[in-house]
Amino acid sequence: MDAPSKPLSIADVDVYNVSELREFMAKVLAEGDKVLHAQIQESIRLGIIDEKGNLLKHELPEDMREGSERDFGG
Repeated sequence: MDAPSKPLSIADVDVYNVSELREFMAKVLAEGDKVLHAQIQESIRLGIIDEKGNLLKHELPEDMREGSERDFGG
């Protein structure tokens, strides 16, 4: 398990230092990959997509169907 680290912040990066900026961007992309993987796993768990990413549900929720009574609070 990874050791806890402080949150990513551009404020901690010397943006004029190419190596620091590249390191920061690598961390940002790695965190994004973690989020993407978690969202994919959640979509599989909910039966929205299969393991290959194919969409399993095509029907619209009841309130989004043609002719339904909708109230968007406006």
